[in-house]
Amino acid sequence: MESEDQELIIVNRKCEYIVSKKLICSIVPYFEKMFCCDLLESKENKVQLDFDEHVFDALLDWIHSESFVMQMEIVISFYEAADYLMINEPLFQPCLAFFHENFSIEHLQVVLPQVTKVSKLVNSESIERFICRHFLLIANTNTFLEYPVEIIEAILKLDLMVHSEYQIFESIMEWVNKKADYRKEFLPKLLDCVRWSFMGLDDLSKVKDNELIKILPNFDSIITSNADCEFNRSRQNFFISIQEIDGAVLRIKTFDNEFFCLSIGDFTRDDTMPLEYFSGEHTSDILFDSGTKGIRIDWVKKTFRWLNFEVKGKTYYSQIYGLIYKFFRASCFRFINCYLEDKDAKLPNDITSEEKLLLESNGKFIVIGKTFHEKKWFGLFPVERPSWFNNFADHDHSVHATVLDKVVYILTKDLEFIQFNYETKCFNKSEPFKDEKWDFNDLILTSHQTNDDKVILVNKSSGKVYFFNIKEQKWLQKYRIMNVSSKSSSDTMFHKLISFTSAFLPMKVIKPLYKRKFSEL
Repeated sequence: MESEDQELIIVNRKCEYIVSKKLICSIVPYFEKMFCCDLLESKENKVQLDFDEHVFDALLDWIHSESFVMQMEIVISFYEAADYLMINEPLFQPCLAFFHENFSIEHLQVVLPQVTKVSKLVNSESIERFICRHFLLIANTNTFLEYPVEIIEAILKLDLMVHSEYQIFESIMEWVNKKADYRKEFLPKLLDCVRWSFMGLDDLSKVKDNELIKILPNFDSIITSNADCEFNRSRQNFFISIQEIDGAVLRIKTFDNEFFCLSIGDFTRDDTMPLEYFSGEHTSDILFDSGTKGIRIDWVKKTFRWLNFEVKGKTYYSQIYGLIYKFFRASCFRFINCYLEDKDAKLPNDITSEEKLLLESNGKFIVIGKTFHEKKWFGLFPVERPSWFNNFADHDHSVHATVLDKVVYILTKDLEFIQFNYETKCFNKSEPFKDEKWDFNDLILTSHQTNDDKVILVNKSSGKVYFFNIKEQKWLQKYRIMNVSSKSSSDTMFHKLISFTSAFLPMKVIKPLYKRKFSEL
């Protein structure tokens, strides 16, 4: 008769464990199924496994005590092992919560090697989507400079969302120059990650002037090595319009730089969509109204959910700060904190702000705000204090703002148009719309973050679209967004335009309602 205290020997790699067979079979379905069948292991009371030693130690700890010590280095492998042993159900939520509560870009170097396309806790496509969308922020952190070359290479091979391929080259040189004597040997390997065929001639000329590039003997062959690459990473920035069909349905369209429109379709509201940053590889976060509102979109399921901008410490921006921006590398940028109209006046250390706008600007964040007592507009270029990311005041703003290259463009409630170059501190104010009877809340001011020559103003009520030509310093009305129903007038539903903004979009996963190709003449 089999003893109730029969021991089971588990050999996991170099470690051997002796456990109670009855206990482990009562908790772990994998072993229970193994020993209830007529298998060789059931007769020998010995099992061979192949898990990371720290992972299996943690699992055995939980099996025997219902508690375990978790760390980011093993959480993904831990859950994969739990899934293999069929004890995934009680451990999924604790592991998922731990990952989302503790992950930051510091952990990419331990997380990236663990994930695969079929990882259960978080898969490689979700991690890669996060890296692609936020690469410009990540590359400007101290953490990026400390990644091993294997992680840098893995990141640079992705379809990163950048404004120009030259930004990829800049990130490589920042990483190499951090420890040039040691790292310059990796330069050819990393330069092979640049998609040279999509780099402009002016940028290529700047590359060739770099001192480390000049001494490379095989640079010309590196340039031609990936000439067959078909995907242009610098063409993922689009304008996007969002219309409200009713409270639960949004209609989305995209526009390229020439204003060619592509209808994506209708998206239904789904408040069960997770708001964690790794909710899915097919999701995007779209910010609008000068960064004060936003939605998360699932391009495959055609669903959306409003982002959180109201709960202090748990907003979209506070998550960005915790994940990436707290590792911000100050040496990347020149700090210019000033009153916009008085370039020589210095801001106090503590600014009491009546209102503020937090704007993403080509790999950094800036703040435009108004002081409470003096009613003066000020700017932080870039912003670094966590309080500007974590605090939120839910009130109507008296200004719209957007940033293009080194210039912030502002439209006030009185329809004053302000341009402020935060590099030269040049301030310019005009009143191009002083005769207009517009409702300020009907207006949208937007632009790309760089590599463009225009700022866009949209009147949501009329649908009129105005372009500010930066070179000519002139406003022109060029387009009008029209809503004309194909149904009878009695069936027509008003489509309210709620957003027109610039955004990086994963066009590889977006399925438009129709396709457009240019004919070759």
